[in-house]
Amino acid sequence: MKKTNYGFFFLLLTLVVTSCNNDSDSNELVDVPAVYEGWSLQWNEEFNEAQINTNNWNYELGNGTDYGLPIGWGNNEQQIYTSNSENSSIVDDEGASVLAITALQDNSGGYTSAKLTTQNLFSMRFGRLEVRAKMPKGQGLLPAIWMLGDNRSQIDWPGCGEIDIAEVVGNDPSKYYSTLHFTNDENKHGEKQSSNLLSGADFSDSYHVFSLDWTPETITFSLDGQVGNQVSIEDDMKEFLRSSYLILNVAVGGNWPGEPDETTIFPQTMYTDYIRVYSKNNFQAPEAPALDIDEETVGQVIEVGIAESAIKDSFTHLGSLSVISYGPGAPAILSSEIAVDGDASSVFDFPGGNWGGAYFELDNPKDISAFTHLKFSLNKPDAFVNSEIKLEAGATNAIVYLAGYTGTELTDGYVEYTIPLADFTGLDLTGLTIPFSIWNPQDANDAFVEGTVLIDNIYFSM
Repeated sequence: MKKTNYGFFFLLLTLVVTSCNNDSDSNELVDVPAVYEGWSLQWNEEFNEAQINTNNWNYELGNGTDYGLPIGWGNNEQQIYTSNSENSSIVDDEGASVLAITALQDNSGGYTSAKLTTQNLFSMRFGRLEVRAKMPKGQGLLPAIWMLGDNRSQIDWPGCGEIDIAEVVGNDPSKYYSTLHFTNDENKHGEKQSSNLLSGADFSDSYHVFSLDWTPETITFSLDGQVGNQVSIEDDMKEFLRSSYLILNVAVGGNWPGEPDETTIFPQTMYTDYIRVYSKNNFQAPEAPALDIDEETVGQVIEVGIAESAIKDSFTHLGSLSVISYGPGAPAILSSEIAVDGDASSVFDFPGGNWGGAYFELDNPKDISAFTHLKFSLNKPDAFVNSEIKLEAGATNAIVYLAGYTGTELTDGYVEYTIPLADFTGLDLTGLTIPFSIWNPQDANDAFVEGTVLIDNIYFSM
């Protein structure tokens, strides 16, 4: 596999690029030209140096809490990201110098991996991106080549926009997914996803070129030169008219791939041979649209007072709070006059079919260490037999499962649940930030279920 030093000199080549079918001999080197006719190489990473180039790459570290996310990076992932060489390094593979990102299981049964980004070092807005990579496989693994908007610090996901160039769910290693995440015109999570299959092979067998062609009108995903899907950038997809930075990582566990099991073999490594970004000659990019926080944040269109209506009227310990909906299966949030306390309750209308939930967030952290139990009342469909009930406090969070508790029947279809705070193992009760959240309602077959849930009379008792 010959590497080219692009830092010295470029020759514009007039050539025809031969696309490779998905069922071709995947061990053959894919023909990638140094420079396409009419294009210029804008940025590239060939991974030819002895160590990872910190002029090109940052590390994101830990479990997500250092970045304002819940433990598990918002997806219930299990890995801890490190900058250790055993999790990421430049290695020789098939005679070439490549980046290796390796997921490991440690002696305690936990997992480590690595996540590298070009945030504040390199970003792109329109053009062509090509990544030649070989993916790991195994139950519970999720390797990814993706992008997030440069304005991530200004607006929460998905308002910053996410472009997933290639994701491979480890228990189905012959399929890769390409996805766009954004905030749609109803202030809900918008998603456009496609998938493509290899014939007679999987993405751990050999290297493949995953490509993105990005214009102000369309985003096109290709594999080995063959177009897999093209998405039009619609009026409510302003996220994709702004710049984004690159991310490479291997996640372990979480909502999508599930947890590793006895069939999962560690270590598992994603190998990246090169990344090349091209710009179209003489292209004049339109001005990036101004960011509209209200228009582009999920859950902005929520009636004033909905959060307060779910809290027991006489329980004032928590102070002011808001409610936020999150995830591809996030519920619409409304209010109802059917209540067991006060004049109204909060309504979470779950669409089913995917993970998601909503949470109440305090304006200021509160100490609840004097209390012993969480109490709340739900009016829910019979098909809704289980869900995650989650509390958060600073860098700690804890989950219990509703199916493990028997409620007390009240009026108007409500059931009151009483959960000991001791069951929320590891939660710091002195700095509560999320006093209640409900995630991933499921039916008796553990499938994400559609349904409307009324929530009322949340409080803590002694």
